[in-house]
Amino acid sequence: MFFNTCIPMVSPRMRNYQVSSCFLSVKGGKLDWLRIATQLKNCGNPQLIMSATDDIAHHQGVIDRVIWGNAMPASIKTLGNGANCYFFKPVSLDNELGWVITGLRRYKKQLHEFVQIRDAVERHILLGNYTEAHAILDESLKKVGYTVWYYEMKLLIYGYQDNLQAVLTTLSNVNKEKKSDKVGIVSELLNYLANRSLKNSSAIEYDINLVSRYKRNRNDFQNDRYNYFLFRLNYYQHYDIDDLSVTLIMESLNSAIDRYNLLLYVLRSYLIKEPEHMASVLHFARKLYRLSGDSLLYPFLAINDVQKMPEDYYSEEFIRILDYYYTGKYEETITACRNFLLKDPSNFDVVKLYSRALLFLHRGFRNIDGNKDCILNEIAFNVYRVMTEKDNDQYKDTLYKLNKHIYGFQIAAGLDYFIREERNTSRCETLRQLSMTCFDPYFNGIFQDDDIRQEYIEAALQRMPHSKALNYQHQRILKEVIEDTSIVSYIRDVDNAKILFENGMYEEALEKWKVILDDNHDITPTAQTAVEYIFRSYMKLGVEYRQQAVRFYIDKYIDNKAFVSKIDTHQFLADIKKQRYEGIRNNIDFLLFIFLNAEKYPQKQFVLERYCKYEGVNYPSELIELMTGKSPAKVELFFYILLTDDILYHHYKLKSTMDVLEEKLKIVSFLRMKSPDDKRYSAIYTELMHELIAYRGMKKLDDSKIYVNEEAVFKYELQGISDLYDRFKKQAALANQDRVYYLVGGLDYSSTEKNAEMINNVATYSDNVIAEAATQLFDVIRRAFLKSRFGLGTYLSTRIRHGVFEGELRSGLARLNLVYSTEGTTYIPSHVWQREFNLDAKSNDILNKSIIEFSKKIDHLISEFKDTVIQIHVDENDNMMGDFNYEVSTDDICTRFLQIESTASGVEDFCRQVMVYLWEITEQRLEKIRGKVKNELAPGMFALLIDLESSIQSLSTVPELYKQLNSTINKAREELTAKLAKVEKWFYRQATKYDDFLLDNHMQMALESAVKYIPELNETGNELSLDIKLHIRSEYSASMFDLFTIFFSNMLKYCKKEQRFSFGISPTVKDGHILHLQLVNDLPDGTDEDRLNQIFYERLQDQCRLQKEKGSGLVKAMNILQFEFGDQNNYFTIVAKDGKCHTDIYFNLNEMLVDTSQLNHLPSSIAYE
Repeated sequence: MFFNTCIPMVSPRMRNYQVSSCFLSVKGGKLDWLRIATQLKNCGNPQLIMSATDDIAHHQGVIDRVIWGNAMPASIKTLGNGANCYFFKPVSLDNELGWVITGLRRYKKQLHEFVQIRDAVERHILLGNYTEAHAILDESLKKVGYTVWYYEMKLLIYGYQDNLQAVLTTLSNVNKEKKSDKVGIVSELLNYLANRSLKNSSAIEYDINLVSRYKRNRNDFQNDRYNYFLFRLNYYQHYDIDDLSVTLIMESLNSAIDRYNLLLYVLRSYLIKEPEHMASVLHFARKLYRLSGDSLLYPFLAINDVQKMPEDYYSEEFIRILDYYYTGKYEETITACRNFLLKDPSNFDVVKLYSRALLFLHRGFRNIDGNKDCILNEIAFNVYRVMTEKDNDQYKDTLYKLNKHIYGFQIAAGLDYFIREERNTSRCETLRQLSMTCFDPYFNGIFQDDDIRQEYIEAALQRMPHSKALNYQHQRILKEVIEDTSIVSYIRDVDNAKILFENGMYEEALEKWKVILDDNHDITPTAQTAVEYIFRSYMKLGVEYRQQAVRFYIDKYIDNKAFVSKIDTHQFLADIKKQRYEGIRNNIDFLLFIFLNAEKYPQKQFVLERYCKYEGVNYPSELIELMTGKSPAKVELFFYILLTDDILYHHYKLKSTMDVLEEKLKIVSFLRMKSPDDKRYSAIYTELMHELIAYRGMKKLDDSKIYVNEEAVFKYELQGISDLYDRFKKQAALANQDRVYYLVGGLDYSSTEKNAEMINNVATYSDNVIAEAATQLFDVIRRAFLKSRFGLGTYLSTRIRHGVFEGELRSGLARLNLVYSTEGTTYIPSHVWQREFNLDAKSNDILNKSIIEFSKKIDHLISEFKDTVIQIHVDENDNMMGDFNYEVSTDDICTRFLQIESTASGVEDFCRQVMVYLWEITEQRLEKIRGKVKNELAPGMFALLIDLESSIQSLSTVPELYKQLNSTINKAREELTAKLAKVEKWFYRQATKYDDFLLDNHMQMALESAVKYIPELNETGNELSLDIKLHIRSEYSASMFDLFTIFFSNMLKYCKKEQRFSFGISPTVKDGHILHLQLVNDLPDGTDEDRLNQIFYERLQDQCRLQKEKGSGLVKAMNILQFEFGDQNNYFTIVAKDGKCHTDIYFNLNEMLVDTSQLNHLPSSIAYE
């Protein structure tokens, strides 16, 4: 800490009058007063700090207001912009905590009132009583002044009421008052709190945006700001930031209430991060409790001295709930939980007990409260679903989103822990325990000493001596085997099994846990605990039990993947890898275990390749035939993971995207055949076929290599964009009204660079109401367009960057022996020149050095061009730089989005028009890149050829060699000219997803696909020998393929199962433009034709089958003909007759042909009707 030498120094041995003299002696005004205040804060004498600041408050009001800022602002104008706006790097967290608490002492009355207001507001919001919450909040302005907390609650209510206009009006009213503020962070905070509060906002996007907005910091102070905002706005993600003290300095600009709120979070984090400083934490917690009487500080008081707890800490209602639950009285538990939560909805443990009691009764979910707006109902419902559903990921995601909205509530700590526990991600048990505001036996886990744990329980037993739950927990601490039969058996059994495990009796514990699992298989929470401890027991029992652990894990995953969700496999994976998989058999259980738990692909790929070699196959699809006799569920899971994970893209035998797609197609065909009712496989199959058609139907690789599969981008990458689009649409509608909204448009750090000591207001303001929603929406679409598996980056990487670019430019030089290949980083000379011209060692050495140097420079030039030009730069937060630059200003985005919205018919049309905009940007970038190929890359390569000519001049003493080298270099110039011209042509957009196609080619592709489902038939050699040379427009490519896949699958299903088969296909044209295709196949001997015709009839009549999988093909075929082909007069008939199945298809060619004049010049193979 450096201060101006003219500033008097504060000593811990000073008296009050001496400290006052220091303040009065300086001439620099506010800044110097704050420098002296900082010395006082760090003087190490708490008594002097309190007495001196009290003295200043009584006698030097102006200085006092500078030191403490606007602690109790009477208007929004004075919130967050006090004179205490200078940032002096903190010396210690203890000093900052003591200082803030010292400043709060004068607001004891207001703090007491705030605690009551806060609890009432949280209760009303959680129960959906928004009118009552609004009334209390408005009244709070008179009692505790204007606070960031007040606006946070207001924004949350408006967000849950889906009242976007009220959210924007609130922000606008604040920003109009703050726009001229030079200092402060209020606008910046409220902008993020508003985004967090919106009911349909994405919690994941919020996390990402918050990090990306601040991550490119330029100095220490900006990094401190960054950490403050992460801590303040996303606490449960960033509770453990490096320096907690900076958060207190940043928050000191806001009201005393806001400072108090932050203190509560800082104390929790301090204890978690530095438990060795527990005494300090408890000291500050006691001081704070004396000011506020806040129950949120009860956990600290309990750690300090459980015998001195306030009486209301021991909630008889909560213990009664535990008693009912422990003794199996689940109906009474539900009633007691509901009554408790209607009075205090902040206790998440009661929500869990409520949901578990419902689970044990097996009667479905019941709402806690009848209010349709009750957030607590929504939380409890999703908790219940997490406990009861096998596939519960969507409910965990919903809870994560809900919790993000209410991050400022007491209930958030318990809910966050529950989500992390269910997701099996990192979690802090202490953080949860420090949110428990009433006596709870679970809180005992925070103590390390059994005597203290016993004392904690006994303190409650003194008040409730007959409690079954408390007496049970008392025995549990004593590690006694509990035989009290009034306690439900599963609780006794679980705790007794834990005691066995904790005592190292792993074999006994294992058997006990197996019995518990068998008895509670339908109770997911109990089953999860049993599964976790069984796996842990296997681990403890040593190497010889590893295989059993792996098999057990996979068996339970297949039973219910929620069963294994709490198992931590990290240590097990590390151990088996370190010990080279000792004790593990190379079988399907092991493969699945690695696939499900390994975080990195090399480990997954290693075990897959090892298994393939073990089975003697090259490709994973070849394992299909070898899986006979293995568990069908495990086989299905194995191949499903290969389909949906990216493992196959890392397989050494699969060299291209086409190879991977073909491999996946074989796998999904097998899975569809095995599980025809499973919708997932049909969806994956359709997706793969559309990708394959796109690849097969693309123009030749020698043409443009710039491509985005727009159809797939929208279909598979943008399906979750509706909420974000709806928000933008609402804000766009507001933009068309007369009212002007004044919102935060961005952050400008230039002022902080000029004065790094000041907490400047870096928010920039704009009346552009759509800016934030538009940029978020653009970010999502842009990311899908560029970075998804169907986006520009994928095709750029596959078709240009990964070896193709170097290969194209280098291959001619290599063929002419002017560049050498490398092994690692070493260039290996060839012996072509030496052998051909019988060179001596000296000449050969000169030549090799020249060619190696040329090779290095050529490779560097190509590599540099690829790495700096042919790269995608997404936005200002993207460190990757390249000439595919998609950084667009907010104004440009907004202008274009408003134009698009004015004409868009819906979200799909909007997304497609945004992709048109992205193509416009791409065209500009492509023009620039073509220019660089022509004006930078080409001259650079030719200059290197000149350098090569110069370097070989000394070889003129070998005339024949010298002449041949010069001739070869001239050939290289000619070849490079052609190659560079070819490369330049790559950088044009490939305009369409599919080429126009020949109908007979598509029919052949459909047959090849359909035959894969019939194991009795050969997959190869099934040529249709058609000659239907009708050129169909590209947009019908996917639907035409789907149509004939359906028809051929149907024909193969009802044909004679012979290795070779034949179809009768007769094309004719009716009325000059209706194509009539007659498809005929032989039926199996003994077919009941009447029954088959009845099946055909029923399926064609059942339109509901459009949304189903099994038996849905015929009605889908009719849907394609009439709606996707755009003519409702199109149709087909299908009938079984005389041992044959006759299918007659009719569709209008008028709008489908590339050139309708084809109808006047039909191939001879097509007759007229």
